[in-house]
Amino acid sequence: MKRSGRNSLRVRILVFAIVVLPGLSHNASAETLDSVLHIHHIKVVEKKVLVLTHEGLFELAGKNDMKLVGKDKFDVMGFTTLGKALVASGHPAQGSTMPNPIGLLKSKDGGLTWRAVSLVGKVDFHLLEGARSDLYGADSQSGNLMFSADSGKTWNSLGINTFTDIAVSPEIPGTAIAIKNSKLLLTKNAFKSATKIKNSLKFTQIEWRNSGLFALSGSTLYNSSNSGKTWRKLSRFKAVPGILTASDQLMLVTVGSDIFTSKNNGRSFIKIS
Repeated sequence: MKRSGRNSLRVRILVFAIVVLPGLSHNASAETLDSVLHIHHIKVVEKKVLVLTHEGLFELAGKNDMKLVGKDKFDVMGFTTLGKALVASGHPAQGSTMPNPIGLLKSKDGGLTWRAVSLVGKVDFHLLEGARSDLYGADSQSGNLMFSADSGKTWNSLGINTFTDIAVSPEIPGTAIAIKNSKLLLTKNAFKSATKIKNSLKFTQIEWRNSGLFALSGSTLYNSSNSGKTWRKLSRFKAVPGILTASDQLMLVTVGSDIFTSKNNGRSFIKIS
C-alpha cells in the first residue's frame, strides 16, 4: 500500500484553505471565514455548519458570522459524528497542557466540552469517518488507516491508508465504501476485504446518509440508492467542488471561495453570503 490516499486528502483540504483564505496574518481574529488562520475542513452536523480550524472549532452562520464552539481551543484536524456525539483529533493549542497529539476526543454536548477517549499522545487523525459505533481514522504520523468498532475505545490497524475518502453505512455494521484511485470499493467486514463497484465515473468524494449515497465526480453531484451500483445526476456546479459534507438535514458544497447549501438532498443549492 502507498500513502497517496492520505496525501491526496490533505492536498484537497489545503487547496480549499488557500483559496478561501488569502492574505492572512498570524494576529487574525477568528470571527469570519476570511480571518481564520487556517481551515482544515468544513463539516455539517445536523443543521449546523462547523469549521475545523487551527484556532478551534467554529460554527458558521454566514461568511461574516461565525463563533467559537466551547472553550477548548485545539487544532481540529479530523472530525466526524457518531450519533449525537462529536469525535475529533488534532493538536493542542499554543500554551495548552493537553498531550501532543491529542488522540481521539469525544463531545456529548455539541463541542462545548471534550473528553479523551483513546490514543492520547499517540495518534493524530487527519481523517475521521464514522457512523453508529464504526469509526475509521487515518493517522498522519504513521500513515496507517485504523478501525474501531466500539466508538474509538479500541483500535485495529488496517495498514497504510490508500483511500482518499470513506463513507460509512448509517445502518449496517462493518459496511463502508471507500474511494481509491477515483474508483469505489465496498466492504462488508471493515476492509478485511473489499470488492470494486463497477462504474465509469471518477469519484472524488462520497457521503453515506439515511437518504442514500452522495458523491462528486468532476463538477457534478450524484446520488445512489443501491449502494453505488447506479447513479443519477442531482446538481452541476460551475467548477470542480472542493468539499462535500452532508447530514440528513443539510448538505454543503464548496466551489472555490463560495459555499453552497442544500436542504433537499442536493437537488438545489443556495449560496451562503
